[in-house]
Amino acid sequence: MNIFCFTNKGINSKINADTILFVSEAISGNPLIINEQNNYSHFINSIEGSAVGLVADGLGDTFASRLAVETYNENFLDLIEIVGEQEAINWIMHNFIKLEVNAARESADDKNKAMSGASIAGILYHKFAGVFIFHAGDSKVFAIDKDKAIQITKDHINGYVLENCACAGGGHYISIEGARRNKNHDYFIATNSMCELLSKKYSSAEEGVFNIMKLNNAENSINELKKLSENYGDNITALGLINPFE
Repeated sequence: MNIFCFTNKGINSKINADTILFVSEAISGNPLIINEQNNYSHFINSIEGSAVGLVADGLGDTFASRLAVETYNENFLDLIEIVGEQEAINWIMHNFIKLEVNAARESADDKNKAMSGASIAGILYHKFAGVFIFHAGDSKVFAIDKDKAIQITKDHINGYVLENCACAGGGHYISIEGARRNKNHDYFIATNSMCELLSKKYSSAEEGVFNIMKLNNAENSINELKKLSENYGDNITALGLINPFE
């Protein structure tokens, strides 16, 4: 598997509240965790073993997005012992519940933290069980084959209003899909603002995702994202996974 990540603080934003996590068996002792970066990009090639990639779009500040990344990372080693599809789904759900509980505990005496939420989207690749997609909010996951990109998550919105996210008082839900075993699919995880940018630069977000993922390599994909994000107003963040089954 090859991966790349990109995040950029918008010119109209005070801080970049987006966070990124990528952790695998090969780098479990030194996971990729990106938080509060004005501009950051990175790529890693030839990663082996089970892995988790997560993008969290902080709503207001970084409390919830940072906590989401920390929660899924700290329990990663439990994932390595899992062998079945239902166990993988349970692992995703367990960590989401733990995230909600931790957020409620840490924000009990802090009104600002209590109002903080995060729209999260992630991919769990398990070397035995397949690929699992999960999200809460309007961060998105796309699957890419040789012809097109398709959004495979459905935004948790009511009209134009976000109806669900992680944290922000609790009582939320997470959507989980698994297991996907199409070995010809690559995956792209993105915040809603990233998708809005791609929709402005291309005929659709799907076309933008396809063009970015089908460049020659991860470094070229990052360079294209840098060009697209110049002078953009909002924070934008994405994580690409190429050939996860290899």
